[in-house]
Amino acid sequence: MPYDYDTQLIESVAVRRTRLTSALLFGQNPLQRRWTDIIKLFLFSVAVAALVAAICVGYSFISNLLAEQRAEQRQRSQSASVIQVMDLPTSEVRAIHG
Repeated sequence: MPYDYDTQLIESVAVRRTRLTSALLFGQNPLQRRWTDIIKLFLFSVAVAALVAAICVGYSFISNLLAEQRAEQRQRSQSASVIQVMDLPTSEVRAIHG
């Protein structure tokens, strides 16, 4: 029987120390502590989501810009080759096209 009392006393002292340490570190009201933790987690999640969205939009913008530049280069090279063919005499154009 005394063994149970000692174990109970040790456990209650451990619980009390944990509660005191928690109150010292985080404040007295555990409900308020939970709400602030939840709000901090929510704000952190919103910030991470905004960062991911900004990275996706930036990647899309840059890839679209590069694709447009490639298309313009192809168009310029095709128009330059057409101009070169038009400058050739007719006999050479016939020889090129078969």
